[in-house]
Amino acid sequence: MTRTTTGFAHQRLDAFHIAMELTIGIERLAADLPRGHADLKDQVRRAASATMRNITEGANRWAPRDKAARFVIARGECGECDAVLEMVQRLRLVPASQARRLRQLAHRVGAMLTGLIQRHHQADATE
Repeated sequence: MTRTTTGFAHQRLDAFHIAMELTIGIERLAADLPRGHADLKDQVRRAASATMRNITEGANRWAPRDKAARFVIARGECGECDAVLEMVQRLRLVPASQARRLRQLAHRVGAMLTGLIQRHHQADATE
């Protein structure tokens, strides 16, 4: 995984980099989905992109409450990625190994987001 860095806070978060990897993988998976599944393709692409964008937005917010709110949204979107990936896996629309790998990434991002949410909820409570 190649990492580029800027002065923005999201570049320091592993959750962002794993979400980027997830998004790229989902873009590749979407290209492999057979015709007739445009709804799944669009939904998983939007959910992956929203996961990454909300992590970015949350990381670059100032107030802990604002950060936590964006991370909560990102976690929901990430869960949506996992659900669609499970569906395409069960329907055997893509190789099982491809779906499994992306679901593992989604679970990693979800776990990281849970930690970020907890950290920023605690910080908000102490202010």
